[in-house]
Amino acid sequence: MKRALLCGVLLVWGAGLVLLQTTPPATKLAAWMPSGALIYLESPDFGRLMRDWDSSKVKADWLNSDNYAAFSRSNLFTKLAEVYGQYGEAAGFAPGLKSVMEIAGTDSALALYEIREAEFLYITRIGDAELAKAQLWAVRDKFERREAGGVSFYLRTDPASKRTVAFVFAKGYLLLATRDDLMAQALELLGGGSKPSIASDRWYSESTAAAGGRGKLRMALNVESLVKSVYFRSYWIQRNASMVRRYWAETADVKLAPGSITETRVLLRAPDPASAGVEPAGDAVSSLLEWVPPEAGVYKVSRACEPADAAGLIVEKLIGPQRQRVGDWRRAPMPVPADDRAGSEGDLETRIDEQPLPPDEGRADATGAVRELVEKTGCRAWMSVQQSSTAGPFVEMPAVIAVNGEHEWDGNAVSAALGTAAGKLWSTSQLGARWVAGTEGQHPVKRLNGLGVLIFAASGRLLFISNDVRFLTAVLDRRGAKAPSATLVYAAGFRHLREHINYERVMRALEPEPHGLFSDNIGSLSRVLASVREVRVAQEEQGGRTYETVTYEMRP
Repeated sequence: MKRALLCGVLLVWGAGLVLLQTTPPATKLAAWMPSGALIYLESPDFGRLMRDWDSSKVKADWLNSDNYAAFSRSNLFTKLAEVYGQYGEAAGFAPGLKSVMEIAGTDSALALYEIREAEFLYITRIGDAELAKAQLWAVRDKFERREAGGVSFYLRTDPASKRTVAFVFAKGYLLLATRDDLMAQALELLGGGSKPSIASDRWYSESTAAAGGRGKLRMALNVESLVKSVYFRSYWIQRNASMVRRYWAETADVKLAPGSITETRVLLRAPDPASAGVEPAGDAVSSLLEWVPPEAGVYKVSRACEPADAAGLIVEKLIGPQRQRVGDWRRAPMPVPADDRAGSEGDLETRIDEQPLPPDEGRADATGAVRELVEKTGCRAWMSVQQSSTAGPFVEMPAVIAVNGEHEWDGNAVSAALGTAAGKLWSTSQLGARWVAGTEGQHPVKRLNGLGVLIFAASGRLLFISNDVRFLTAVLDRRGAKAPSATLVYAAGFRHLREHINYERVMRALEPEPHGLFSDNIGSLSRVLASVREVRVAQEEQGGRTYETVTYEMRP
């Protein structure tokens, strides 16, 4: 009797597995994900990506780097480790990279629903033979059984942390969730239910439609909901939530090719009455981008050209950098006078442990003179080009600033404005000879000599200003180079292979203490990514959408 009952149970169980593992027609995994996610990732072959990462030299180098050591001491890492441990208790084992790779199939997706609690749903297409070898499948007897959508799934909750792990293998896919309701909703959608899914969410459907074909890895972001989360704003490393808030959805795709990695992004802008009818400044950015010389280390070109910003950049880079005061951390903070105002959010970067610097009237006058010049001629776009060069024991960083004006530049007005600015920030002995007209590399220029060097060349609507004759000549020698065909609003590039050695040299000189943030921490990340030769960014605006392309050019 017992044997007959056992055979019957096995037959029913086997029939159930056959029914559940029948692979449906190809479908978007987003259609099986419940609505309301903040971030959605998908890959056509997630297992391959994980195996490539695990065997890569980059992974090995990063785990042994100062950058990883610093990250492992961070508040974010500590919180993630705590969540990781709690989910390990709920699962009955401590998941590691090996156990993740065991359940990394081909077509896969992960949706994050809550940041602080790291609540997610993961779906991956995987064979039953591969799943049978996974540690997660081996501990299923520790889980209780629940049912949703006519499908039985496994569920386990840690009584201490209340963390939940739920999983099921159905129709050839493994579903893994950190909430029982997410699992229940996903199984209903998997069974043909009509409840809202990520695929039906507007932020996903419109941004992915604008992005077109997906890459090896795709990420879609519900930006409108993300920026409302205090945890996103706390841990978002760029700290630019005000800029991110301009958009309500984004999709990014990573595509691999021999010698390069390309990330394409499409961001959907939130309605902004102030920018309605405003058109990009034509080819203003492209016409400056063609002047970037091969020896440039870093460059940036933008059509966002406020006269005050352009003037500040010229003064800061070429005439006189902002004075800095380094406080001694061993000194106690200075008391705040009782009659002083408490301040506002604009004072968040103001130090209270040292006396404020006196007003720099010379700098204000210098910037004002240049700003008046830019306001008079107009500004359609600006460019900053910089390189590092070794001169004996020193590392020099010459720069060229170019401005694409709305009208032709008046050479005499440029000479007067720059002379005034230099006179406010340079001593009389530094001024040396006044402006002298001449040629450099067959290009007509004017230069102000002394301990400091300031040189400019004006050609129609283009104005070039530099503090290095050779570097300016290299830029001017680009005349006639082919400009990009796209109508760009922003472009930038960093030639990592050329600059990383001098970067570390400068940072070690500026940070005498061991384990400096820039020399050891960021410097070690630069060494880990030594295979990256160059990074380029290009941005376009088209009908309420921002298109960005980030290209990582790799060394052989």
